[in-house]
Amino acid sequence: MISRTLSFMLSALVAVVLMVSLSAAQSTTEKPPPEEQSEPWLDTLKKMQIKREEEEHKKLVKAAAEVKENAEALLKDANGSKLPRAAEKKLKEIEKSAKKIRSESGGGEGDQELDPMPASLAEALKQLCEASSRLQAGMEKTSRHIVSATVVSTATEVIQLVKLIRGYLN
Repeated sequence: MISRTLSFMLSALVAVVLMVSLSAAQSTTEKPPPEEQSEPWLDTLKKMQIKREEEEHKKLVKAAAEVKENAEALLKDANGSKLPRAAEKKLKEIEKSAKKIRSESGGGEGDQELDPMPASLAEALKQLCEASSRLQAGMEKTSRHIVSATVVSTATEVIQLVKLIRGYLN
């Protein structure tokens, strides 16, 4: 009698453990296996991914336009060989946007030397405006599928110029 009760309780315990482990395994899976996914489901996922990538690219194009606008504003705000203190905020925005564009475009953290090193603040600001215009034009020409070495190089140039121009603030 005791062995029968023990056997029944052991069987019940095993059944409970199996049910708990099966329900836990089912709750951890996020989507059904590929063979169980329907074609419309996969199409919808692909369309959502494409839309997300297009939105990200539009944000990068907009960021490149903002870099150009801020660079032009800095050029206008320059007073001889000095920049106003408010220029620091614009420089930070330019650097942040350029770093984001560079990383999202496939670039790394590599810093290259400026080819024509500007000798004055006016030259540095002019070079920053030219580089930001090239950056914006490059971003507008590329699609979300293209990794552009020109965009990466130009974004790096913008970052280097911002670091150089910061020296004129202090």
